[in-house]
Amino acid sequence: MGSRALFLLVMLMAAGVSPAAGLPSHFSDKVEAALACRSEWSPAYWRSYFQTYLGKPLRVWGEAEWYKVEGAELAGNQAKEAFVNMPESTALMVGVLIEAPVADVRKKIQEKLGMAFVELPGPYPRYLSKTGSVLVGLANPQKPQTKWYCARWNLGNRP
Repeated sequence: MGSRALFLLVMLMAAGVSPAAGLPSHFSDKVEAALACRSEWSPAYWRSYFQTYLGKPLRVWGEAEWYKVEGAELAGNQAKEAFVNMPESTALMVGVLIEAPVADVRKKIQEKLGMAFVELPGPYPRYLSKTGSVLVGLANPQKPQTKWYCARWNLGNRP
């Protein structure tokens, strides 16, 4: 290994980036805290964070940028994609897409993080924690998916 390659490897490791996984060692802790609505964050912070560690967004859809997440385990669940709202959106949102039924995702989060979710009425499975964390089961029986996110709405009283 040349000195330049060794230098880059040392710099990546010092920054908490695992060259094999592509994710920093703190990724799960930081994202779990944000999804649980237990951390301070802003969409600008998460957009920058995701672009730094995940690269360019896969797509822009539903007023959000979506990023591919390789190897991220969040509260015992394998995340497929992460998303953050666009700057022009009135939402302040960060979330992930997990390819598993919402009941399974909910159970793992409750076991790993000690969070409790209550079911909300409505036409599809949706759960809310006391901190504002949301689980939504997406209606696709062939490929069950769950969105786990924290959202706030900009009512003009903060940037």
